[in-house]
Amino acid sequence: MLKSIRYAAAAFAAAAMFTVAGAAQAQYVVPEVQVNLAPPPPRVEVRTVAPSASHMWINGHWAWRYGRHEWIPGHWAEPPNAGMVWEPARWTAVGGRWSFVEGHWRWAQQQQVVYQPPVVQAQPVYVQNEPPPVINEVRTAAPWGGAVWIPGYWHWNGYSHVWVGGRWSAPRVGYRWEPDHWVHGPTGWYRVGGRWVQ
Repeated sequence: MLKSIRYAAAAFAAAAMFTVAGAAQAQYVVPEVQVNLAPPPPRVEVRTVAPSASHMWINGHWAWRYGRHEWIPGHWAEPPNAGMVWEPARWTAVGGRWSFVEGHWRWAQQQQVVYQPPVVQAQPVYVQNEPPPVINEVRTAAPWGGAVWIPGYWHWNGYSHVWVGGRWSAPRVGYRWEPDHWVHGPTGWYRVGGRWVQ
């Protein structure tokens, strides 16, 4: 087993950027993790009835967390932001080792508008599970002049931490972006949502 997790960011440095129907879409990549230990066989799960039409089913899967395999149960989840889709986690055998890419929410399309973060509850929600290390996403050059990068973050969906991919935003004049982050408090971990500050 590896002594530490290594993100193979260099392999993805050539991520593409293109424009579709007048909306700029900047590709970013969640870097892979290389490990020596094969994931266990997938567990059999039963899909329940969707709580609402806006919920999406996330298949259960093995993730590589804290230097070991961790089962993430299948569950229904609503996207953290409107316009996001789920990119499933994947394992690939590479030269006798295993490559893992974290499942994550990503933007289906990005437009040149000022990003408005989702509303975070005024009272923090404490969880006992420490979030995994922040993923350093690989991204291309800004898709338009003055674009601001909004980094991805770990989101607690009630079952586990899931990665929410970063995005480009038009700048908010007179403001700077303060990234989303997690804080360890006296009763657990709580998330401080990213926001525009003057």
